[in-house]
Amino acid sequence: MSRGPLSALDQVTYNFPPAHSAPWQIESAYCMESVHATNRADANWETVESVSELHGDAELREWLEHSGSLTRRLRRIGGRDLNLEVLGEDWEQSADEDVSLLGSAAGRVRVRKVRISSQGTPLVFACTRMPPETLARHPWLGRLGHKPLGEALADRTDVKRTPFEFAVLPDNHPLVRDALEKTDISPGKMWSRRSIFLISESPILVYEIFLPGLASLGEP
Repeated sequence: MSRGPLSALDQVTYNFPPAHSAPWQIESAYCMESVHATNRADANWETVESVSELHGDAELREWLEHSGSLTRRLRRIGGRDLNLEVLGEDWEQSADEDVSLLGSAAGRVRVRKVRISSQGTPLVFACTRMPPETLARHPWLGRLGHKPLGEALADRTDVKRTPFEFAVLPDNHPLVRDALEKTDISPGKMWSRRSIFLISESPILVYEIFLPGLASLGEP
């Protein structure tokens, strides 16, 4: 039986295997909570049921919990004025989170950082981290250029996504610093979410930072 498009993403529970495990396996008996890694800059990643602060902001909650293609939703609202800026794409040394969440012992990951804006207002910053194994199996991921990852995956039938984890990142967190680079946004705490896309079981770790300008768009 063929799977439906990613616009109705399966939210799966996922057992992240140790670095030496292969192939990747999806297990319904485990949850992401059981495999928290050492987080950079003391970010406290939680499942939506644990994020009590989120319940007080219905508008923000709608954006954070939106499980379809975030870029497509932004494009429907922002139209042709939506712009994706590639801030950087290169190999980096693996962090503790990469090893634990991606299960790769390769020692390096391919990192891509982008920022989405509408009419000059930054809305969302995204950072994707993928192990060499994923890029080797899907080399087209290294040729995205200015195409959003979400749109590239949206119509594939071999993609699953793990449940979101959320965190309020401190203003000194590397992701926040990257998100605000070359903007006039005042440094501060930022809501973020992370999840893993599985393309035929090959993982991509995605962080999304929700910038203040997103609130001006209303609910998704």
